[in-house]
Amino acid sequence: MGTKIVKRGMRGDDVRELQTKLHRLGFDVKADGIFGEETERAVHQLQTLFGYTVDGLVGEGTKKLIDAQIEYGWNVKLPNAQELALRAQGKLPGTTGGAGAEARHYPEETPRSPTIPDARHTAVPTSSTSTIGGGAPRPPSKR
Repeated sequence: MGTKIVKRGMRGDDVRELQTKLHRLGFDVKADGIFGEETERAVHQLQTLFGYTVDGLVGEGTKKLIDAQIEYGWNVKLPNAQELALRAQGKLPGTTGGAGAEARHYPEETPRSPTIPDARHTAVPTSSTSTIGGGAPRPPSKR
């Protein structure tokens, strides 16, 4: 997808690419190149699940969210899809959220989370370990 905002009523390759990616995330969207009600509904659901402003616009922030979730293997049809989305935002007890990638604030959409959420974090670190930048566990300090 290019750098422009993709929204309802648009047609073309950017819309088809968006629809293909939404389908990979488990949304029931046909890649017909027409941004209609079906595509908008999927975008709204994705934005809702990950705490984004629900506007149906697919700008840089939502595009990065989609690409990140494809990379992490998240799928809306997973039995724990909502839990993973909440965990990525740090909205479950014992979670801080995010993958460490800073989200930029774009005028057409503003994520409510300070980081681009992902579904990689399915386990909460134990008290004997902590995480560095949302990544690998760090061994307990020797005091």
